[in-house]
Amino acid sequence: MAGRAECPAGLMLPFHWLTQTIAFGLGISFSPINIALVALLLLGAQPLRRCLTFLTGWMLANGSALGLVVAVGGRLSWAMHLGSRGQILIDLIGAGALVGLGLFQLTPAVAIGEENWAMQLMGRLPELEALPLLGLGAGCALVSPENLVFYVKEGGMLLTNHTSLRGDVEVGLVFVAITTSLLLLPPLLWLCTGERLRAPLTALNDWLVHRAEWLVGVFALVLGAYLGWQGIEGLHRMALMA
Repeated sequence: MAGRAECPAGLMLPFHWLTQTIAFGLGISFSPINIALVALLLLGAQPLRRCLTFLTGWMLANGSALGLVVAVGGRLSWAMHLGSRGQILIDLIGAGALVGLGLFQLTPAVAIGEENWAMQLMGRLPELEALPLLGLGAGCALVSPENLVFYVKEGGMLLTNHTSLRGDVEVGLVFVAITTSLLLLPPLLWLCTGERLRAPLTALNDWLVHRAEWLVGVFALVLGAYLGWQGIEGLHRMALMA
């Protein structure tokens, strides 16, 4: 990308980049409702084909969102010179957003509303053709507000470390793979066991829709606390250097 410093190929994905990319990717992948949608697709006609269509939309949306953050940020002068202060600011803003979303997610009224929305959506799944199913996969990735925090945080990490275009692509591919990892579990289990998984999938689908959504709130709080700790530690380092 024009105007961005090149890094040696061996430094594209240091350990701390990998661990943060895994954490942010899992933050997106850890979505009980979306895992339930994938599991439900396995119970209908052409299960693996329809699952692949949904997951393709999901991956394209996550990759495009990250690419957009990096592309737009790379053309803004303030983003080009974020440095450590900008990273601390992103950490603290992201922490506040995730803690707020986590608390909001744990509100009983919100959980009931999401459960009703999920039931309505699942009722329409058998009617969806390939193109609407592709759009549904993309929409499910982009409609979640906490995912925006992860896109911005991952993109900010790339911008502040001034990776090359190749480095952006490598990290982006790892990020997209991690965002899809947990959603791949139902089809992988289906490939291993076939029809024997139908009854367990039905039970898992019911549990994910009706009882697992609070896990999203807890996970958001944990990641929010992690980002907050990173931001506070960064402020402490800046104070020592001042």
